[in-house]
This record gives sequence, structure tokens and C-alpha cells, in this order.
Amino acid sequence: MGLTRVRGPITALLLVASCAVSYISAQQPAKDQQPNANEKPSSASQENCPDSELLRKSVSQLNGEVQRLKRRVAELEKDRLATTLQEQLEKEEQRGEGLQLHLLEISEKEEPLKAKFDQLNQQLRPEAMERTMAGIGSVHPEDLRDETRKRLLNEKLRLQAQLELFRQDRVRTQASLATTDAAIQRLKMKLAEALRP
Repeated sequence: MGLTRVRGPITALLLVASCAVSYISAQQPAKDQQPNANEKPSSASQENCPDSELLRKSVSQLNGEVQRLKRRVAELEKDRLATTLQEQLEKEEQRGEGLQLHLLEISEKEEPLKAKFDQLNQQLRPEAMERTMAGIGSVHPEDLRDETRKRLLNEKLRLQAQLELFRQDRVRTQASLATTDAAIQRLKMKLAEALRP
């Protein structure tokens, strides 16, 4: 918005400068019609252009003002670029923090599942199955053993599937985090360059 305010005066100054230069050019004779050194300029042309020196000074002042405004516009553009880069950097840093939090959440959810998975592996060992069945009286202990084993295997497969989903999620999140870290480094370099005097 500040840049729009600056462009209005620049356009007006350029227009006035252009008109002044055109006026001066029209008042000066063309090179091929220059009077020779012995001839004095006619008093008529001097009378027609009494303000030419004043116009030259005005043009010079306007040129100086245009240059000053151009420098100011360049400064504003540089500030705008730095602000944009800063905003992008903050956004990427927030994204990186979110991804790191997500990795922590994955680990927190994964740990109890891993512990349960290890416990199931222990329970599925033949000697553990024998100990479990020893205290249970049954007419058909082999059927009970098969049923218990089947139940434990199903639970193990369910946990395996959940752990695999967590593993895939971790891989994706780590890849996104690596991309975000690289973007943060690039933005930091660009911002340092934009802030350089």
C-alpha cells in the first residue's frame, strides 16, 4: 500500500519533467540550424523563452527528486522482500515444529504397542504356552492350546499392522521434516542477503 502512495508522486514528477524537457527542446534550435559562432542569438528567441533558465533549474530539481524517489522505492521493495521472506521463514519453522511434535506422538503411541508385541512373542513360545496350559484342566488341552495360540497370533498380526502404519507415517514425516529444514536454510540465506546493506 505504501508503494502505491509513492508511485503517484513519481508519475506526476516524471510527467512534469517530461513536459519541461520537451518545452526546452522545442525552444532550442536544432543542431543543423545552429547559428554560427559569429551570429548572436536573435532577441526574438530570447524574448520567447525568458524562463528557460528557470525551467532548466526546475528540471534539474525534478530529476533529483525522481532519483530520490527511485531510491526510496528500491528501499521499500527491499523491505517488502525481507518481510515476505521473514513470514515464509516463520511459517516453515512452525511447520518444522509441528512435524517434530508429530514424530514424538508417533513414538509415544508406538512404545506400548512394541511392548505388547514383545509380550505376545514371549507368550507364543512353546514353553510359555505349556506353562499357561498347565494350570487349566481340560478334556482336550490341544484344542485349547490351538485356540489360545490362534488368538495370540491374530493379536500379534493386528499389532504388526498398526506398527507398520506408524513406521510408514514416521518415514513420511521425517522426509517432510528434511524438506522443511532445507527450505528453512534457503530462506535464512535469502533473508540475510535481503537485509545486507
